[in-house]
Amino acid sequence: MTFPGPSSLLIVGASTRAAACSAVRAGLHPICADQFADRDLRVLSEVIFKTDDSAHWLEAVMKQEPRDWIYTGALENRPELIHSINQRHTLLGNAGESLKKVRDPFFLQDLLTNQSIPFATSLPNQAITCSQEQWLRKPLLSAGGQGICFVDSHTPEPADSTQYYLQQYQPGIPLSALFIAYPDRCVLVGTAIQFMGNRALNAAGFQFCGGMTLSPVPPEWRQALKKLGQNVASGCRLRGLFGCDLIWNPEQQPGLSLVEVNPRYTALTELFELQFRLPLLQWHFAACHSCEMPATGGESSVDELIQLLKTGEKQPLSPVSKGILYAPLNLTAPVIDFEPPVGQAIWQIPASADIPDPGAKIPAGSPVCTLYGTGANQEECLTSLAGQILSYQRQIQPELTRDLGRQEVSNMLWSRKESEKLFFSGFFSSRNVSGSFLED
Repeated sequence: MTFPGPSSLLIVGASTRAAACSAVRAGLHPICADQFADRDLRVLSEVIFKTDDSAHWLEAVMKQEPRDWIYTGALENRPELIHSINQRHTLLGNAGESLKKVRDPFFLQDLLTNQSIPFATSLPNQAITCSQEQWLRKPLLSAGGQGICFVDSHTPEPADSTQYYLQQYQPGIPLSALFIAYPDRCVLVGTAIQFMGNRALNAAGFQFCGGMTLSPVPPEWRQALKKLGQNVASGCRLRGLFGCDLIWNPEQQPGLSLVEVNPRYTALTELFELQFRLPLLQWHFAACHSCEMPATGGESSVDELIQLLKTGEKQPLSPVSKGILYAPLNLTAPVIDFEPPVGQAIWQIPASADIPDPGAKIPAGSPVCTLYGTGANQEECLTSLAGQILSYQRQIQPELTRDLGRQEVSNMLWSRKESEKLFFSGFFSSRNVSGSFLED
């Protein structure tokens, strides 16, 4: 099938390397406005260094020849910048009223009332809550879990409380579901475990730090997730790729709660691409252009994607994981070897990505690089990622990893207890689980 799309694609966001790789897999030449301008991104793309001064990089973006563009996190929090770029380039994604709705927790809460997957109970920041319940204070302009904290007597009120809201804390396991929205249909691509605030990766609080694919989608979730995607897509009039952040309580069925929607290419999209070996940006383009295409063209694109995903899930797919390693303190970037992702290598799962220049100054709490793992099952995948984490941690802070082994780091990523809970709930299929989950 021939997909519509230009020969080049403008990508704007804090970190665009993953999306740039997706663009190359889709046969496009990426041009990226990026906050880090890492070494491997510069191999793939012309890079506009995205500084805090929006006037500087925005001027360079607006000088580019008009072309299609997409954004990554967390540009959804800057609708005025999206509007400005749209004066020159054509957005394949969500803006305007759609963006306003999907980023409004109270709109989503009303939209999903009485649904099998509800939006986690949310209140204005000034609301009085029950002291017996746990609540989170979340920024309305949230990104990657930054700025989220528990509400208690030790938590000071933010300077501008109007920029926050309260969300009831949901105990459970963080998940992500990826969708592609067409005008009349919404396709569930897949689900993944999310890593949040994981100490193995030096992440703090609720900070997003990676994830691991789960395939196939558990049957007890599938219909509820498909309905969730359709409800969110139609209620907010979304187009193309978007992600839903959820919490799963294994004690309930299906036990899922929606906590946030990311109306764009998400950080875990590349894992699904590498697992299914599908250039998802091609279908994103088809979905966003579908209003301009004959009805048969849009339908055939949807049907082909659904069939390819079904075929993929029937195969013994190996899970893919990634971890974003954060700096535990101010440090100088070490020399990190990497293979440039060119040619067929763009489909290979790399050892690492988002590679900083040697000697670059990395402030505490900032990302150092992204690491990957894979294996025949979830345990092997996590062990593979743990090995990568140990190797890179020893380069940046050897004194803290001297006594750590792979299994300990793997358990820090995903505890044996949690894995056993998943296993006994029937979550993992027999072909994906090794007997070692049952060992003492």
